Amino acid sequence: MTPQISEISDGAEHEVVVTGIGLVAGQLTDPEALFDHIAEGRTLIAEHPLHKEWGVPCAVSAHIDPHVRQALADAAPEEAGPLGPAGVLAWHAAAQAWQRSGLPRRLDSERGGLFLACNRMVMEPGELTALAAHVDHEAGALDLDGYLDALDGAAAAGGADAAGAGGLDPDRHTRIQPDTATAALADYFGAAGVLETHADACAAGGMAIGSAYRYIRSGALDVALAGGAESLTTLTSITAFHGVGALAPVDGRDPARISRPFDKDRSGFVIGDGAAFLVLESRAHAEARGARILARVAGYAGVTEAVKMTSSSRDGSDYAECMRAALADAGLGPDDIDHVNAHGTSTEANDTCEAAALHTVFGARAATLPVTGNKSAMGHSLANSGAAEAVLSVLSLRRQTLLPTLNFTEPDEVTAGLDVVTERRPARVTTVLSNSFGFGGQNCSLILAEAG
Repeated sequence: MTPQISEISDGAEHEVVVTGIGLVAGQLTDPEALFDHIAEGRTLIAEHPLHKEWGVPCAVSAHIDPHVRQALADAAPEEAGPLGPAGVLAWHAAAQAWQRSGLPRRLDSERGGLFLACNRMVMEPGELTALAAHVDHEAGALDLDGYLDALDGAAAAGGADAAGAGGLDPDRHTRIQPDTATAALADYFGAAGVLETHADACAAGGMAIGSAYRYIRSGALDVALAGGAESLTTLTSITAFHGVGALAPVDGRDPARISRPFDKDRSGFVIGDGAAFLVLESRAHAEARGARILARVAGYAGVTEAVKMTSSSRDGSDYAECMRAALADAGLGPDDIDHVNAHGTSTEANDTCEAAALHTVFGARAATLPVTGNKSAMGHSLANSGAAEAVLSVLSLRRQTLLPTLNFTEPDEVTAGLDVVTERRPARVTTVLSNSFGFGGQNCSLILAEAG
C-alpha cells in the first residue's frame, strides 16, 4: 500500500534516494540503451542535414532523430497540452522515470515537486522574417500591433498548421516557454507542491536535481521529479554559439571524432538535444512503499562566480570551490570519491579549468581517480547535460562500470596527470562526483552514491 505522503516528514534531515530514471538522446529512448551505446565506444554525433544545407560551419550535432521525435510527440497524452520541441522530450523522459519508480499515476499531494531545467528557445529564421515585415528600419521602430494582428490571423487560419512559410505560429510562445512543460508535468503527476524551472545555462540540469534534493533533505518534500530537457540544435542557436567561438569546427573531420574532452587537440563543443529525469524520494518514503532504490544523492553544491561570461578562473579555483562545497555537503573527503563524471565540454577553456580544479581538489590522487567525459559521445545538451550525466552516473553505480571518453588520445600540459577513461572499465564504484559548469559562472557539483 502506498503511504500517505503527509505522514512521512518529521522535520528531520532526510536521506535522498533515486527510485526512477528516464532519458532520450539521439535515436535512443531509455537510459540503458545510451549507457550500452557509449560503453561500446559509439557516438550520437552526426552530420545535421539542415545545417549542412544552410552552410553552417559547425554542421554536426547530437540531434534527436526526426522519426523518434515524431513518435514521442504522437505518444504524448492529450493532457500534456501544447508542448514545444524540448517539452516533448521532457515529457517522455519524465514519464519514463515516473513509471519506473513505481509511484502511483498521481500523487495528489503538496509534498511532491517538479524541477525542470530548460533554457529559453530563440526565434528561428522563418519567425525573424515574419517579424522583419513589421519593422520600419528608417524609423527604427517595430509595429508590434501589426505583428500581433498577423499572429491572430494565423490563429484564425488554423494555428500552427497554418504557420508554414509565413513563420507564424500563434501558439509558439506557449509551446516554447519552459514553464509550460513544468506546469503540465506537475499537474499530470499531481506533484505541484513546489514548481521550479531552471535556466542556469549548462549547469541547469544539475541545479534542478540539487534543488529537489535540498527540498527533500529538509523534509519540505517527500517526492520530486527532477531533470532537464533541451532542443537547441537550431540554426539561430548554432550560429550564436559559433559566433562566440564555442563550437568545434568540422574542418572535414569525421563527426564522431570531433568532440574530444581533455585531449590536446580539442577545439570546441558539439551541441546536442535530449532530456533526462530522476525521481527523488526521501528514503523513508521510498522504503515505506517498498520501492527499489537505485542510488542516493549524497551531496550538492551550486555556486556562482563572475570571472568571464564564457570561462572561469584558469587556475580552476572557482570549480575547485564548487567541488569542495559538494564534498562538505555530503560529509565526505576527496579520498571518498571513486569516479568523476566531468563536465568535459571539449572546449579549451572549460577543460583547462576543470582539469586544474581536479588537480587542486584531489592532489596526487588525480592520477589514479577515473575521469569520464560523456559529452565525447552525446554532445553537449546544455541545460539537460547535468541531468543526463547524473542518470549515467546512477547506472555506473548500478553496473559497477565506467564509461569511456571517446577520442582522448593525448593530454596537454594541464590535462596531463588525469586518469581519463578511454575504454569501458569495470570498477568498484561507491561514489561519483558529477560536475556541471555553465556560461555566466553557474557552477554545480552533485555527489551520487550507492543505494546503501
